[in-house]
Amino acid sequence: MSSSPPPPAPGPALRPSRRRLLRGAAAVGTLAAFGGTLSACTPDEANAASPTAPAYYPATYDTLIEASRRERKLLIYSNTSQTNWQPVFDAFTRRYPWLSDIRATNLGGSAVYERYYSESAAGTSPADVLANNAGPLWGDYATRDVAADYRSPEKDHLPDWAELLPGVWTMSTDPVALIYNRKTLSPDQFPDGLRSLAAIVEARPSRFRGKIGVYDPTNAYGYASNQGYTSNVAGGWDTFRRLLPFAHADHSSGTLVEKVVSGEYDFSINLSGGVAIPAAEHSGDLMGWSYYAEGTVVMPRALSIVKTAPHPNAARLFLDFLLSAEGQAAVAEGGLVPYRPDVRQDAMDSLQDMRRRLGAERVHLYRPVRVPERVQEAYVARWRKAAG
Repeated sequence: MSSSPPPPAPGPALRPSRRRLLRGAAAVGTLAAFGGTLSACTPDEANAASPTAPAYYPATYDTLIEASRRERKLLIYSNTSQTNWQPVFDAFTRRYPWLSDIRATNLGGSAVYERYYSESAAGTSPADVLANNAGPLWGDYATRDVAADYRSPEKDHLPDWAELLPGVWTMSTDPVALIYNRKTLSPDQFPDGLRSLAAIVEARPSRFRGKIGVYDPTNAYGYASNQGYTSNVAGGWDTFRRLLPFAHADHSSGTLVEKVVSGEYDFSINLSGGVAIPAAEHSGDLMGWSYYAEGTVVMPRALSIVKTAPHPNAARLFLDFLLSAEGQAAVAEGGLVPYRPDVRQDAMDSLQDMRRRLGAERVHLYRPVRVPERVQEAYVARWRKAAG
């Protein structure tokens, strides 16, 4: 796959240079509630020698490792697909073979939290870790005092925002991206961002009316991806006022991808790069994708160990591994974007790669905060007015 030049030079799409394709199929559908199950460990795995912790880990870390042998399991409530998780799980269980029984859900964004809150209120939640990319919902989570108090030994080797909120840790930094159908469009209609897309559809308004899919801002991720753009990118609302009359709102990334595949939409915008990029890469050249040349919002995908975790030692090992250079390389192998400065991998652009390619001033990290209902309602009303 050819790579495009960095801005400000124009190009059909701002893609990363990639030396090999991601493994596995693109994940656009919903998996079973408890996907990602790995088989129970064998006696040899259960008795495997403990790996050597990095020198900067505390001397007591071996105690944590040994305690995890009695737990053997890990359950993650997540809105992340099995394709994204599998390389992480594989690498983690190579390091800790006795923790091969890992299960991860693929729930809707808000369902990750709602399910845990409901179960924990009844004292019955089996979840150890929550993982999600719905920023505003992390803001609400942080007010509930449910995150475990654990300081990863990896923290000093990461950016200061790696712990986004108390007990909420950045797993990946996935760009908000767009996809388009290469078969229904001519090459001069391949956009490199929302600003160029607005010019494309305004040139032929009758052709493109209703042909753009966009995340509904009443959805938690949809709100964050829309609001992240309009609050960070210069002229963001002006671009939305030009684009939204051509758009139709949907509530899931799967739908937004599928409608571009079918040709019902020519473009879908404001998707997570963790979904959009693998889907386009594995579409057999049917779909193209791009960052936003005028400014790309990066949505942290985060995770948190809950205080009620039935397997707290296994959960701590998993968090530390995920934040390590080895874990971040596995995150990239699964199609998500690593951010650790010293990670070595060749599967995805890292956050640092994006900043070099787009310019640091055009890459905007979304910071999760609790959004009062009245604030979201006011934003949605303004968004709908722009849509007409």
